[in-house]
Amino acid sequence: MRRLFIYLTYDRQNIIDDYIGYFLRSVRPIAGTVAVVCNMPRIEKGLYNLTDHADHIFYRENVGLDAGGFKDALCNLIGWDELRRYDELILANDSFYGPFDDITGIFAEMESRHLDFWGLMQRGAGAYGVTGRDPEHILSFFYVFQAPMLHSREFQSYWEDMPYYSDYMTVVKQYERQLTKYFSDLGYTWGTYADTQPNETENLRNQFFQCDYLSYEMIRKRNFPFLKRKQLTYNTLYYQTQENLFSSIDYIDKYTDYDVELIWKNLIRTQNHTELQRSLGLQYVLGGRGEKHRTHVILCVRARWMNAAEEVCEYLGRIKGACDILIAADQADIMVYYQKQGFTVTMSVQSDAEILQMINTEKYQYICLLHDTDLSSDQLPGCTGKSYFFNVWENLARDAAYVEEVVSLLDTKPYLGMLMHPAPIFSMWLGKLGLGWENRYEEVKGWIGKLGLQAVTDEEIPPVHITGNFWIRASVIDSFRERVDIQSEGDVVPQDIYPYLWSYIVQDSGHLTGIIESTFYASMNETNYHYYLKTLMGWLVEKYGLYSNLLEYKELISVSMAAERCRQKYKKWYVYGTGEVAKRCIECIRDTAAFVISDGQKKMDAFYGKPVIWLSELKQDEEFGLILCLSKENQDRVAELLEERGIHNYYTIY
Repeated sequence: MRRLFIYLTYDRQNIIDDYIGYFLRSVRPIAGTVAVVCNMPRIEKGLYNLTDHADHIFYRENVGLDAGGFKDALCNLIGWDELRRYDELILANDSFYGPFDDITGIFAEMESRHLDFWGLMQRGAGAYGVTGRDPEHILSFFYVFQAPMLHSREFQSYWEDMPYYSDYMTVVKQYERQLTKYFSDLGYTWGTYADTQPNETENLRNQFFQCDYLSYEMIRKRNFPFLKRKQLTYNTLYYQTQENLFSSIDYIDKYTDYDVELIWKNLIRTQNHTELQRSLGLQYVLGGRGEKHRTHVILCVRARWMNAAEEVCEYLGRIKGACDILIAADQADIMVYYQKQGFTVTMSVQSDAEILQMINTEKYQYICLLHDTDLSSDQLPGCTGKSYFFNVWENLARDAAYVEEVVSLLDTKPYLGMLMHPAPIFSMWLGKLGLGWENRYEEVKGWIGKLGLQAVTDEEIPPVHITGNFWIRASVIDSFRERVDIQSEGDVVPQDIYPYLWSYIVQDSGHLTGIIESTFYASMNETNYHYYLKTLMGWLVEKYGLYSNLLEYKELISVSMAAERCRQKYKKWYVYGTGEVAKRCIECIRDTAAFVISDGQKKMDAFYGKPVIWLSELKQDEEFGLILCLSKENQDRVAELLEERGIHNYYTIY
């Protein structure tokens, strides 16, 4: 059988990672011709992953996303005359890792079913947002089309008539969710390889992407030999916990021949590390059972407070023998005190980064940086200061056995570059959990750019933890030293910026950031988390009523805040949408002037006693506010429509 395989890839940094080379190599035995469409103008790194396996490489702008890339490949770059030489066409994009099984077996199985077109996985018919019922369909990351359908006029017309969609959700709605039904209605037969039937339901509201939300089950039990990357951007807590992603990678590592380093390398480079820390469960509870006699570990203490010296010495006494200890004091009397206790002390007022760069990274593989803290009652109650001190030292350097287990963890998980203590959740630190960047995002982002760090930032997602206390690999310091060396004189990173930078410095070095805590601290914190959660949920239920998940409360709070802003700023304001989100939030928006829907949609005369109008009926010559009470996928599309019409005074809820 003559097969043409068209693979589409896109990367913001113009890099082709090795997982792509592995996939292309795996399909080479079943594909007579391999063509790669790069939705980017050039490749900066990793070009060999394409040239080693592809017969043709095409470059184009990312117009129309993957659907646009496939359209151009078929209609222009390759052409229909050339396509007629093949019996089978495969279209795939770069949104998954794998295969974890021999791909020839997949094709042998699907050929035996004698289908006109097929894919790896389907999503059942469902109701998504306010779009109504969508048909069951093949997920578009992997399509296979057979002759004679491949050579039909209908197939050619479908691609030639397809527009270049402007955004991801439009591609999903118009391309992915409709292609299967379009050709099925023409009489073509289709199917999928993975078994999704056990999780299908007649309740259309409860359908979900099984390859994303049940990846572990799909890989282990349901014939799905790939891991989708998309699930990493989901907040799965709206529906479930995040056990599937880590369980999937662990299963792939232990029970398949696939090198999980291919996954780690791409994840670490392309994803936001705060999200990875949560979605991968990079929070480790340690009991102190590591190997002994470590000689390549150093603990560095920044000593500034005499009133903390006694507490520091107690901890250092417990870890003697597990690692070397260096104390950097900024006052002579503090230096003398620690010297009398038998510790090696140096006088230094340098920044943490400067201290770390002075450590001999050829001698030491791992470094623990710890600070003392003011344990008096001058700035805050002494009991509170001591609890913060306990949070840091208990979870980073409890005793010798604990230090040894930290090192064992770093030895066994080479993708971890830094381990931090958990954020304190008491006193003044509890409120800071909701602040995140504390209005310093632009400043931190600027320094990331000045240092040339390759890191993923988001104004709405702060760093994993903002702290100067952590375990770090010496190789991360070596990598960062190279960045600092290229800084111009006088352009020095402020000391108070470093706690915001560390997780991005770690990402730039090709590693992840995790959290560690002792078994005692974890058990204590577990009860505290439950207490806070129950208390906060009680307040939310009292104010907004009982709803099923965090997403719905987020909508309620966002809409309530937007409505209050509109009341204060505008004489007249409107709500866009009459779907489920608007119904849930109706108590917050009853005093709106009217509800707005897009032109051409089915319109009722009134919604909860207020008129419903077309978007075109809004009088743009008067000042008004507009709240988008829409699902995330519909909100983005409507926001784009409003911008095109010159309407900018709208409020989004996501």
